Amino acid sequence: MKLTIKNSLVLFLSILLLLGCGESDTEEAEQPQEAEAHGEHAEEEGAEDVVELSDVQMAAAELEYGSLDSVNVSAFVKANGTLDLPPQKLAAVSAPVAGFVRQAKYLVGNYVEKGTVLAVLENMEYVQLQEEYQNVLGNLGYLEADYERQRRLDSAQVSSKKQFQTASAAYQNALARKKAVEKQLRYLGISPGAVAKGNISTSVAVRSPLSGYITRLSVHNGEFTNREQELYEISDPKHMHLELNVFEQDISKVEVGQPIHFTVPSVGGKVYDGEVYLVGKSFDQENKTVKVHGHIESEHKSFIRGMYVEARIYTGKQEVQALPEEAIVEDEGKSYIFIRTQEEHGHEAEVAHADEQLEEHGEVETGHGTSFRRVQVATGESEQGFVQLTQFPELPEGVQIVTKGAYYLFAEMKKGEGGHHH
Repeated sequence: MKLTIKNSLVLFLSILLLLGCGESDTEEAEQPQEAEAHGEHAEEEGAEDVVELSDVQMAAAELEYGSLDSVNVSAFVKANGTLDLPPQKLAAVSAPVAGFVRQAKYLVGNYVEKGTVLAVLENMEYVQLQEEYQNVLGNLGYLEADYERQRRLDSAQVSSKKQFQTASAAYQNALARKKAVEKQLRYLGISPGAVAKGNISTSVAVRSPLSGYITRLSVHNGEFTNREQELYEISDPKHMHLELNVFEQDISKVEVGQPIHFTVPSVGGKVYDGEVYLVGKSFDQENKTVKVHGHIESEHKSFIRGMYVEARIYTGKQEVQALPEEAIVEDEGKSYIFIRTQEEHGHEAEVAHADEQLEEHGEVETGHGTSFRRVQVATGESEQGFVQLTQFPELPEGVQIVTKGAYYLFAEMKKGEGGHHH
């Protein structure tokens, strides 16, 4: 009985030992496979940023190389705003008095010269003012004659002083009234001389105060207009200027006389020139900006008051790290450059040995390729054919950066992504 128990115990321990050895062997077998798979994955990830060109491809690519150097470019401040006109080149034309519109023939966009009749108004009240002027003229003649008579009598001390003073006051009041009515007539556009000759008019003409284009219209025939109601707006676009908004952190860099380059997106991408003329002294608390007034060089018929503009105010020169535009490749919203890789001698020997073995089996011919690695960078502004690099990894000393032909390398990389044949 004791022997049986002892044998059973030995058998049980033997089974446990065998199971432990099996699991250990399995783990040891799995570990190399996992390591191998991980190595292949890492190799594939690295290969995605590497492209290799044969000697024939290198000749066709005509690559050029350079280094990341400091480039002296223009420093500028970004701003936006609108096209506008100075006050003296913009006019609102209003009705001088109430009246019915009997003529209004101009439309928005029409060009009119200064003094052009824009509208004709009619009202019987205009007749009353002209009648008053004729009455003033008629009474003035009598008062003037009485004044002269009283003046002579006063000089001869024939009449009392009071009579002369009364005649003088009446005559002066009539003169003042005559001048007042004349001003009212001229304000309406009616000639006092014509009224004095008996020419009474029932209409008045509304004339353009300046030469320019009609930009707003709010009148039509038969309408009754109230006094000082705006009928037209006229603008002279010959002196269009820029009204720019500059953020508070940049305004200290802006000075009078600095050049401005700007675009008007609604009329195309052409770049126009201007100059800072005034820097505002008030701060917009809501937008955190300061107004900058800019003059525009030459005239542009396509410009319309109120159009949105995007501008750069050039404040001087600065040195930045930059590369030619051809060196930058854009892919899925990211920017990249290509550098020529420097292979280690040991690795080259391994590649050569592998090539010899493949050549013996007739799988390849001869020759080794040139490798390039793609490096992600962050770009800034571009100017004069250069692009500023704001962020980039530390590059090896003396590294060759592809400055021409980067898109050729990018195309070859995309070709090989399917099977990782670079």
